[in-house]
Amino acid sequence: MPSALCNLVVAGALLGAVGAVGAAWAAPTNYTVDPVHTSVYFGASHYDSTTVRGRFAKIDGRIIYDPATGAGSIDFTVDTDSLDTGNRSLDSVLRSPQFFDVQNFPVGRFQSNRFVTEGGKLVAVEGTLTLLGVSQPLRLEADRFSCGQTVLFGISRDVCGGDFHASFARSTFGMKRFLPDVGDNVTLQIAVEATPAGAAP
Repeated sequence: MPSALCNLVVAGALLGAVGAVGAAWAAPTNYTVDPVHTSVYFGASHYDSTTVRGRFAKIDGRIIYDPATGAGSIDFTVDTDSLDTGNRSLDSVLRSPQFFDVQNFPVGRFQSNRFVTEGGKLVAVEGTLTLLGVSQPLRLEADRFSCGQTVLFGISRDVCGGDFHASFARSTFGMKRFLPDVGDNVTLQIAVEATPAGAAP
């Protein structure tokens, strides 16, 4: 084979290999939510003077994210029976049919296929929140979000994470007990950390 042709073949093979690696690097990645480093807090006003806050202790979720395009999807759930305000009496009321009705609706779910970006930066995630069997649109505003490698105890791993906030009217889900003394507007503060599916914790 003439040397010039040989050089073209080698160059073509190298470019193909580089392109394949680039495509693999840019491909969408499946992430699993790390429940240890993920939290969901909620709050509502009480007699318009203070804010009652609580959290969900059991969280699960899957995220697909393509850093090259900024596109992604989310399927995120909380175990409603795991809610915790630090007050057992209040927790019992919130778990009852008056509020979350955890026996009949044990899961709250957020699903999204729309990541909103501006200037290459994730600014929001738009999707649907389902509570008490009712689904309503919900937009999570991104306070910060990043993907990259972290090193802990000498172990390197890929991590995507961010802080988000949102609010919704609980009455739109049929949760109307004690209105207006307990506020209709519920705020959410969500911190999410996720690693590629199958990766070591």
